[in-house]
Amino acid sequence: MKPEAIHTEIVDRKILDEIEIIQENSDSYPKGKSNIYAKNNEGDIIWYAELPITGDIYLNSIQWDKGINKNGKTWNDVLTLSNNSFVVSSWNCYIVSIDYKYGKIISKEFTK
Repeated sequence: MKPEAIHTEIVDRKILDEIEIIQENSDSYPKGKSNIYAKNNEGDIIWYAELPITGDIYLNSIQWDKGINKNGKTWNDVLTLSNNSFVVSSWNCYIVSIDYKYGKIISKEFTK
């Protein structure tokens, strides 16, 4: 079954166990709503990825199976391997690690 976008177009997706995580294009996506969400096998949305601040949106590609090393000095040092999260950057200059199961932010760093 091919997933359908809610508001724009699907730019990335990953199936994990019983859920499918979807990232929609941030262009023209409704303000204040996360453009990353998860659906269950029935196609119901089970979570929207938590945003680092109100009104933010996720612009960049998802880095699957990654976490954040707050002590990293370079981009390669900041990303670590993780079986339970992905990393993505936001419009308002946050890099966040988000839990696969619940869509909650595990870690966030302001990068500007």
